[in-house]
Amino acid sequence: MPIVTLGTMRFQQTWGQSINDINEINARGQDNLLAILRHSIYNLGMNHIECARAYGSSELQLGAALQQLFHEDEDLRREDLIIQTKVGAMNPKDFRKTLEKSFECLQVDYVDLFSVHGINLEYHYDLVFGKDNNKDTNNNKDTKDKDDPNTNVNGDGEENENENENVMDIIKEYQQKGKIRHVGFSTHAQPWLIRKCIETGAFDYANLHYHAFGSYTASGGGEFGGNREIVRLLKEMDMGIFVISPFDKGGRLYAPSRKLRSLTLPEMEPIDYGSQWLFNHGELDEENAPVHTMTIGAARPSDLDEPAIAAFLHANVNANTTNREEMIKKVKIVSKRLYEAEVEALGEDWVKNWWVNVPNCDTVNDAYNFGQMVWLHNIVKAWGMLDFAKDRYAVFDGNLKKWDFDRSTRENIEKMRSGWGYCPGLAYEPGKDFSKYLEKVPEENREKVMKAIQFAFEHCSSSSDKSSTVVPSEWETAYDMRPWLEFPRQT
Repeated sequence: MPIVTLGTMRFQQTWGQSINDINEINARGQDNLLAILRHSIYNLGMNHIECARAYGSSELQLGAALQQLFHEDEDLRREDLIIQTKVGAMNPKDFRKTLEKSFECLQVDYVDLFSVHGINLEYHYDLVFGKDNNKDTNNNKDTKDKDDPNTNVNGDGEENENENENVMDIIKEYQQKGKIRHVGFSTHAQPWLIRKCIETGAFDYANLHYHAFGSYTASGGGEFGGNREIVRLLKEMDMGIFVISPFDKGGRLYAPSRKLRSLTLPEMEPIDYGSQWLFNHGELDEENAPVHTMTIGAARPSDLDEPAIAAFLHANVNANTTNREEMIKKVKIVSKRLYEAEVEALGEDWVKNWWVNVPNCDTVNDAYNFGQMVWLHNIVKAWGMLDFAKDRYAVFDGNLKKWDFDRSTRENIEKMRSGWGYCPGLAYEPGKDFSKYLEKVPEENREKVMKAIQFAFEHCSSSSDKSSTVVPSEWETAYDMRPWLEFPRQT
């Protein structure tokens, strides 16, 4: 496995599923996709390509592009590439059809890696393994009441037609046929559910969010306020660790704040720190848990240059013990400086335990991802990551606009289908009493947690009144490395 993976969520024409014929694809967009592939494979040696059925026209365009490359270059063989795709959890009949559609679009006989895409909520787990295998491991959370959809529906809120077959049965069948080689899962879930998936022993690897500045939707969850415990568990289970979106969901590092940049320099730019922190995680972590690869969603060939340079530097320092020690020393210096800035802005006690008993969207009965909100407050105050926090908070605003308060939480989540699991949580509503949600938060933290939630709304929500909000200049964006808008947003 290369330590940098080519992700394909941003290099296709559309995120929707409306295009089913390669002739409908914009020629300029397909040429850009081919340029990304050529740069990745021939120039940079990134031969692991990760896509998904849910990535709009990605599989269709990738399949056509690969056939063109194989035709142009007889020395490029299918076995030279590590091809991965992902299909979400759904009823077995639809899962089989969707999986076949992936093979049809990709125009391959097998995939090296296959992931169940987005085991984000417990009913996704039930669809994969069957509800008879579901045992409550959610820290004694009450998830099995009579209204819980985990007992009877699939990811689209439909009845499961075949009670005797589940998604994992189909995956094993395809493995026996040689069409799937290694099996994993991707997730935006809370750590308890990720742990539950890992401990089945059914998977070879996991795709998850785990970054130098937080764990995205899992921020505020678990023992350490994120997915650190999961990375250590994956090491214990001898599983592959794929980190999703280190530059985007990992902090918008291609467009860092002035303050963040001031804290990583002179040793390295923020985007380089994000890479080196992951590459050297086995040395930095107290339990020496490594990270094996990080996925870069490239919209244009140049998006791969920064991670390629970081990988080149990592490879060269690993070849020389002195250089390797020097790089690890630099990463530690930056990490220390970031921690000191965090303590200065927030206080050491808060930094060490802000997440304790702060609720997130653990079940289909939870409407607020409070842990993630508090995390956004923290990274803005500590490192000035305001524009990134606004991007993330926009999801809460969007969910709130779709919410029907005449329906139950469960009914609303079912209506939103799989989208909720990837980006769960409603925005804070001024004037609403949220005290009942924070009853288990330690008393010494409760008021601070509430103020952090309010801060995140005031500074990050599109619906807040910012007329009197003062934004320090150090929170402004230092630069933006994206030269133009990715194709899915153009269309």
